[in-house]
Amino acid sequence: MIKFYLSNNTFIFKIIIFVFLINVDYITNLNAQDKYLNIVSARQEYLMKPIFDQFTKDTGIKVNYIIMDASEATEMIKSQANDTQVDALLAVDASDLYEAQQMGIFQTIRSRILNKNIPSHLKDPSLQWFGLSLRVRSIVYNTNTVNPDDLSDYESIGDKKWLNKLIVRTSERIYNKSMVAMMIAHYGYDKTKIIIRSWVQNFAMKPLTSDVDVITEIIKGNGDIGIVNSYYLAKMIKDDPSLNVKMLWLGDEQNRVHVNISGIGITRYAKRKKEAIKLIEWLSSKKGQKLFADLDMEFPVNKRVKAHKILQEWGLFKQIRINVRKAGELRSQAVKLMKEVKYE
Repeated sequence: MIKFYLSNNTFIFKIIIFVFLINVDYITNLNAQDKYLNIVSARQEYLMKPIFDQFTKDTGIKVNYIIMDASEATEMIKSQANDTQVDALLAVDASDLYEAQQMGIFQTIRSRILNKNIPSHLKDPSLQWFGLSLRVRSIVYNTNTVNPDDLSDYESIGDKKWLNKLIVRTSERIYNKSMVAMMIAHYGYDKTKIIIRSWVQNFAMKPLTSDVDVITEIIKGNGDIGIVNSYYLAKMIKDDPSLNVKMLWLGDEQNRVHVNISGIGITRYAKRKKEAIKLIEWLSSKKGQKLFADLDMEFPVNKRVKAHKILQEWGLFKQIRINVRKAGELRSQAVKLMKEVKYE
């Protein structure tokens, strides 16, 4: 397995990546009968290597991968066009997959296996990209200071009782852009604006750079509640079950929560389309789903697969079943709204 990392937005790195993938046959010394595919992944190596290793063991198909920001990868693939050797792009947010689709780098994939394993709201309606894990963004709270019954839905976070007690991550992060975009799809622009403005008025501090920092500040007692992706807390609890922070499945008036995905699409220029389809189908299977979701403490998209035991202990939740494509379609509106309410 070839692995390569891109950490800086520079022309020289793009040239290196281009040469790397163009010459992958030579580098890996593959014989004509060997099967392989090339992937660009925005998901970190420690989360992907065990999965690709198992896929290769099960199918005999080798995976060459590059760790690279999704927007960088999209630009690279588009610029290379038919010369690219990238067969698939794996991203950590539906919005990034939507942007790649808008730039014309994906193709439609029809598969009875994917239709069966992946719910309709967690994949592109035109079947150009597919969710592989479910990411839930909801509320965490300090168990020493908060009665969870005092929180009922997204609007309740803006109640004056939480003045100077709400901690959040910066609006610059894609997860918050997507969350607000999905709220716009659900509530409409005007009501979402009222809700987010009420949150801003309750901020305990300037928005932080990571969800881990949000949880850490709540542990320290510098705030009572926060908004995070659930897997961050799950991994912290895995290391220390005694943490004084818990997850609360908080959502709309019907108690449904916002969800997003990590997902994948096959490039329109893929030279190894059959192998790429095989990978996605395997990733949607019980075995692939268990590996993919558990390694990052996320939820499987395949409803026949159980989540990690820590996640099961948090209880069941209902999803807002708006197609996650809306995270991309309404991202520019979400950015505009957050600027208007001064969510930095």
